[in-house]
Amino acid sequence: MKKLKILSVRLNGKPVGQLEQTKEGKLKFQYEDGARQISLSMPVESKRFGNMPCEKYFGGLLPESEEAKKAIGKNFDANPKSTFSLLRAIGHDCAGAISFHDPEDPVVQDALLETKMKPLSEAELEKHIKELPLKPLFMGVEGLRLSLAGVQEKAAVCVFEDKIAIPLAGTPTTHILKPSMSKYSGSVQNEYLCLRTATRLGLPVPDVKMSRAGKEDYLLVERYDRKFDEGKRIIRLHQEDFCQALGFREKYQRLGGPGFKDCFELLMKTRIPVIGRDLLMRAAVFNYLVGNNDAHGKNFAILYDVDGNSRLAPFYDILCTQAYDELTNDLCMKLGEHYDFKDIKESDWQVLCKTTGFSFPGLKKIISSLTEQVVVSVEEERNLLRKTEFDNPVLDKIVARVQQNAKILNKIK
Repeated sequence: MKKLKILSVRLNGKPVGQLEQTKEGKLKFQYEDGARQISLSMPVESKRFGNMPCEKYFGGLLPESEEAKKAIGKNFDANPKSTFSLLRAIGHDCAGAISFHDPEDPVVQDALLETKMKPLSEAELEKHIKELPLKPLFMGVEGLRLSLAGVQEKAAVCVFEDKIAIPLAGTPTTHILKPSMSKYSGSVQNEYLCLRTATRLGLPVPDVKMSRAGKEDYLLVERYDRKFDEGKRIIRLHQEDFCQALGFREKYQRLGGPGFKDCFELLMKTRIPVIGRDLLMRAAVFNYLVGNNDAHGKNFAILYDVDGNSRLAPFYDILCTQAYDELTNDLCMKLGEHYDFKDIKESDWQVLCKTTGFSFPGLKKIISSLTEQVVVSVEEERNLLRKTEFDNPVLDKIVARVQQNAKILNKIK
């Protein structure tokens, strides 16, 4: 029997439109009457959208790794080159509140979905982590059909009463589990230290925890796009990354992706732009201080509340890339006139402010505040990990890099 080429697109379990794959393999999306908007790049007033905007938004929900797509295709008998086919296979739980279903699937809204999950033993969790390269997103486990964007091997899980569990019967996930990256020693400790330091500096970031299953270290990141209601049901909050919201397929500015100007302009469409723009500039300064050269358009997002009001989402995927000599010194988004971190001068921060319409005196206040706090904060967080099972030499490299970057940035206070 030939498969239907239509998927029901749902928000919090409620149908909002249909995604169709044409005979030519192109995508088409059409909103239902009275539906809530799913993306700033796909305004509900326009009603219908063709292949390119569909690929930019819907394709942005899938893993980026070609190897991961091939593994998903093999496991689900799906075409790894087809966004439609992959979403049919794993699109039951995605970033934000969106999900994809066969049109005849029962409609169950999040608020009525019974929470079901199966706790994992330490041995089971270790096994699943080890199998991630061959089974991305823990696919094949208890019929999981969920998707996460990005390149890194990771999985989405539920955490309930401090136990890691596999969601059942369509239950949304609550946390993202990120194992240590084999190419980059101490990546778990690296991201943990950066996010904990950000918390100390008052930046909005998810709660994180380091743990170990057998010999496998992992970082457990609480999803900001999920919450528990009074009945302990998991409610999804909608979100979209900046590339999706702006209609970019490429995430790196040098290759055609968004730059700071695009990002600051996007925040003018949020409910309280001045708050989001101030936070984004703080994030730009913080990423400079911790040596995170990999802050691109998919590492920032817009978060929507249940009424559809938008704001800048908490920051995520922050780690010190400068701790690894083999990684590039180029920034993903040009700062002023330069991509190369070593070339950034005070004039580049001035250009950044001019380009984005941000006050340079306001930026100098942010720099003064963060540089005063960041060195003490990162040192305190690093010291808390000494003589623990998670101590790692990369932590000292990060502290040294923060000290060096703060010294440079202090010159323009």
